[in-house]
Amino acid sequence: MRVLAAAAVTVVTLALAACASGASRRVPQGFWGANWSFEITSASPQMQERNWARMAQAGVESQRALFLWSVAQPNPNSSFDFSQTDQLVQLADRHGIELLPVVAFAPIWARQYDSPSSPPRNPDEYAAYLRALIGRYGPHGSFWSAHRKLPKRPIRAWQIWNEPSANYQWTIPQGTDWAPGYAALLRAAHSAVKSADRGAKVVLAGLPNRSWQDLDHLYRVGHVHGLFDIAAVHPFTAVQHGALTVVRRFRAVTRKYGDGRKPLWVTELGLPASKGHSNDPNPLQTTQAGMSRFMRQSYTDLVAHRRQLGVGRLYWFTWASSYSGWIFEYSGLYLFFPHANHGKDLLQPKPALSTYVQIARQAEGCVKTTKGTCGRH
Repeated sequence: MRVLAAAAVTVVTLALAACASGASRRVPQGFWGANWSFEITSASPQMQERNWARMAQAGVESQRALFLWSVAQPNPNSSFDFSQTDQLVQLADRHGIELLPVVAFAPIWARQYDSPSSPPRNPDEYAAYLRALIGRYGPHGSFWSAHRKLPKRPIRAWQIWNEPSANYQWTIPQGTDWAPGYAALLRAAHSAVKSADRGAKVVLAGLPNRSWQDLDHLYRVGHVHGLFDIAAVHPFTAVQHGALTVVRRFRAVTRKYGDGRKPLWVTELGLPASKGHSNDPNPLQTTQAGMSRFMRQSYTDLVAHRRQLGVGRLYWFTWASSYSGWIFEYSGLYLFFPHANHGKDLLQPKPALSTYVQIARQAEGCVKTTKGTCGRH
């Protein structure tokens, strides 16, 4: 911990020196993001408040979080329960962070198949939840009239599901093509979003693995041209400069189908530091030092080529995780383990956090406060 503390002091000193020398902002507002997932999402209100304040200080300007339909409408005839999403919107709003909701996971009654990750049986039922969310958090949302003391930051971008090309996120019978079903959902979602808020943006689900091939398939089979405003990719790769290579291939496909000018968001980017802690043979695994190197290289590459490739945002996966079990639980900038320390929650910074803070401050041109404003240049 003493080594980590010394490293953090060095990072802050370097960042302040850079800002004092007149550094200017190199990326658009909201470019620096992270994912809010795993156990931290169920932590105590005090712990969540601490983390959102730390995110703002670290340079996080946009946060990607699940808006769970399964939680909001567990029964078909019940009204929508916004308590969970209200909490997220308040946390983000208090700390000057823009929210990107990932609207996913159908309740039991709305699933096509018997699986938590089943696609909805009826895209129109999913679309109804989207319209309700915009009615709550959009420009004329009821949330803002009920919370007049908060700064009004309406949600204007909605991501439609997560990784539907992966069976564990879009569970359908073996041998069934995922693309037509997802395209039908996207079509219903696009219509719902635009009817509820003409200026809102529809964000394509992030595609992982051989994302460029899956995107080509989605265009050909699903005919999705015109059904989204922002493309999204998850370039998970351990190859040197691999994230840049994947994004280039992905962008080439959007250009092929006439969407080359649409923004492209990297809504998940990371590498799990699970090497030596897991028996999983997945080749993505690295060490803590390797995760930091991957972050610096990937962010440097994508910032340098962001104009050429139309990259509008980068969301690190993930902000905090337990560092146990599944390999991607080893990808957090913080270790968070509930009730690990004599019944108290354990929160511990990992080495990649210092890297994240340093490169965020260089790109944003200032040191951020807990409210997300520039405290010092």
